[in-house]
Amino acid sequence: MLQNKGSRIHSRARDVAQLYAQYRQRPFAFRYYRFRAYLCLAYFVLFFALSYPFFRWTMAKASRYRWGQRWRVVWAKSIAMLFGIRVQTVGKVPEACPKLMIVANHFSYLDIPILVAALPLDLHFVAKAELLRFPFFRHFFRTMDIAIPRSSAQGSMKAYRRVEEFWKAGSAVVVFPEGGILGQAPAMTAFRSSPFAVALQQGATVLPVSLPDTWKILPECPRHFLRPGPCRVHILEPQVPETFFGDEKALKNKCYELIRHDLIAHES
Repeated sequence: MLQNKGSRIHSRARDVAQLYAQYRQRPFAFRYYRFRAYLCLAYFVLFFALSYPFFRWTMAKASRYRWGQRWRVVWAKSIAMLFGIRVQTVGKVPEACPKLMIVANHFSYLDIPILVAALPLDLHFVAKAELLRFPFFRHFFRTMDIAIPRSSAQGSMKAYRRVEEFWKAGSAVVVFPEGGILGQAPAMTAFRSSPFAVALQQGATVLPVSLPDTWKILPECPRHFLRPGPCRVHILEPQVPETFFGDEKALKNKCYELIRHDLIAHES
């Protein structure tokens, strides 16, 4: 049974390479989509370079974070508009939820702007501490967002405690529990336990979100191309902490299965 499951995962993980090879057979379309990917990267750099003074101002005080959040929404929606990405949100964010942790699969660099564009919330992202090595991202992940040192469980838990500050401000926290883009699309890798332990400790509702299309629009390196098309964001059943009686493994597995089943159901 385990062997069959593993073979299915490896078979699905080859889909990115097959998609890439398919476009290589159409030279004009391939070059056009590759050009769009580099154009998107140039737009990303230009947008943040021009906005850098404003972002520094917003990140100087926690009371100004909301202005930075609004400008990130402009950035995300402008990417979707300029590059023909039609964001389609299915489902609703639960109302009257003071502590909300969003967990999603992570297959593409497009995941963050798509979530920012699709969800009507102030979002703070949790990411690996390696991003602190980049001067620009360092400012974000020491202020508006959270960097997690994956090599230290104690350091991870300490960093996750910052989410309480964002919840008190009425914001939501976004976590990619796979720990990064690992070239596995469209199959997920195992979720890490830390975010689910924090959610249970803090009494937070966990909202699973499925992103079935981002890897087909903008695959990970080295097969970069960017093609237009619909990009679905599926908001799944929220998981309340009282249901799990402190069992972080049960919460983690439940969220994993909800997202996995939705990805399989919408592979086409």
